[in-house]
Formats: sequence, structure tokens, C-alpha cells
Amino acid sequence: MTQRKRLVLHIGSHKTATTFIQGSLVKNQDVLKSHGIIYPRAGQIYDAHFRLCWELRDPKFADLPLTEIGEWARLIEEIQSSPATTAIVSSEEFGLLIAPERLAPLRELFDIQVIYYLRSPDAHLESFYNQFVKDFGTRETRTINHYLAEERLGFLDTRTVLEPWVEVFGARQVSLRIFSRQTLPNGVLQDFLETVGVRQVQGLKSPDVSVLHKVSLPPDALEYLRYANQSLTREQGHHPFVVSLVQMAGKHGDELQTTRAGILSLKSRKTLRFRFADANRWAARTLLDSDRSPFPPRDVPAPPEDFDQRPETADAHVIGRVAALIQNYTSDVA
Repeated sequence: MTQRKRLVLHIGSHKTATTFIQGSLVKNQDVLKSHGIIYPRAGQIYDAHFRLCWELRDPKFADLPLTEIGEWARLIEEIQSSPATTAIVSSEEFGLLIAPERLAPLRELFDIQVIYYLRSPDAHLESFYNQFVKDFGTRETRTINHYLAEERLGFLDTRTVLEPWVEVFGARQVSLRIFSRQTLPNGVLQDFLETVGVRQVQGLKSPDVSVLHKVSLPPDALEYLRYANQSLTREQGHHPFVVSLVQMAGKHGDELQTTRAGILSLKSRKTLRFRFADANRWAARTLLDSDRSPFPPRDVPAPPEDFDQRPETADAHVIGRVAALIQNYTSDVA
């Protein structure tokens, strides 16, 4: 009798090093294959399986079974024809934009494991906002407090996100991992591989530099870009520009800490944890066998010590200083 293969669906969440994990999986496919794992090429773009999600959102495929949808049909064939016993499919869009009922037929073909990394609401929001400022498609121009006041923040409602996956695949098939330095002492990639069942992996290659686009900018650099977003109208060149800004900030991070841009106050952090405590307690009870919320408000980390003395927004002096740092960095690497 042929052994059923396992399909691991890594569904997010956003801002939990998903891009780093995906880039690492692409870079280390030989290592994965030595452990009986493939990271399929079907449906892949930008190192993730976004095309699979895009097809599921396309109305013309709404009534078709997965086996009759282009990338999905190729994915199933690639997995079934591979000698590997496990396949990993990864896209954070699964966790927000896809109804898992569409994927229910996969249960007839594979043993399913769903992996989801959960970050504290306050850290998640700060990182998510930072990314919205950096991405060309969003080019956020509001301050983080303005953003917080106007948005519903549904992506922080863990129960709304995960309960449909539990209903379709069962709680035992959903692996919930807490994303924090305390819970991931060996790093998120090692934790991910161990969750899949691979232990003691040595010599892993780092992903390409393009993943730096996902690294959070320090306050003053973020504020520089937020102001620039009002005039950035050309998508071409935007990604490498942000990558170079992140690289510059990596060298001058201590000099870019004069504003509170992108940083929540202590009270805002606690309020966010209270706001989503019930949803996170449900996740802990359902998937971690615990009645304790993984993110108690009393444990919220404080903002920088000088937070109250920092201005919320940058003045011309700060913007000019960041511009000078960019120019100096560009000259150094030219």
C-alpha cells in the first residue's frame, strides 16, 4: 500500500518572518530533499506560493475543483510524482484572504498539517504598520496613532483567522507557534523545521538580500519614508530603494532614534492586548491546551525610556539628517 504523503500548509501570519522562512526554504532545497521534503515550484513566485492564493481568489475558478485549476493541478502532480514524503506550501495570504473550505478536498489526497505563527497584537501592529509604510502598494502616510484610530485591525483577531481552519482540518492538524524571542530561542527557521519534523539541521544558507525589504525601519528612517510616500509615484525602483534604506539603517540605527514614529505607547500596547485577549485565549485553549492568554497585558514591553520626550513626527532637521545619511551611505557603496 502506498504511503500517504503529508502536505504542510504554512499560512502565516504576516510579519512573523514568513519571507525569511520562504527564502530559506528556496535556498536550501537540497537539504530539504535529504530529509524527504520538497518545496514545490508549482504556484511559486517571490519564493512563496502566492499564485495558488491568487487562483483561489479569481472568480473564474470559483466553481472548479482544485484538480482543474492550473497551478493547483500542477502542485498536486508535482507532490504526487516526487519521491519526497512531505511537501511544504507557504503563503501568508492563506491566513487572511482564503476560505479554507476551498482546500477541504486536499484531505482526500494528503495528510494535512497547518502551521501558523502568532505574534503579540502590539508587536504585530508595529511591524505591520512599518511594512505598510515601506510597501509601494500601500505607501502609508498616516502616523501609527492615526492608523490605529481608523483601522479595524481584523488581522489581529486570531479566532476569526484560525477557527475556519480548525473547523475544516481539525485542531490536531493545526500547529500554533508563538512568535517571540523567548519562545524561539534558536530562531524561527529552526523552530519551523522542527515543527515540520526536521531536527539538527546544519549549514543552512541565508536567503537573498531582497528579504531585507521586510526588515523594520527604525523610527527616523520610517518617518522619512512616510513623508516621501506622498510623492513616490513610480513603482519601478521602489523595492531596491527600500532595501538600500534598510541597509543604511542597519549601519546607523542608533542615529535614527529621535522620534516615536512607528512606536506605540505603553498604554496603547496594553489596550491592544486587552482588546484581543479573548481571541488569543481561544487560540491558546483550542490549540495549546492552555487557559492562559499567551500575551498578558501585564507582560507588555515598555517603549524606549525617552519615548515621552520624543516628538511624534519628524521636523525638517530630522528629515534632512536622514537624507544626508542616505547620501553618505550611497556614496560609500557606489
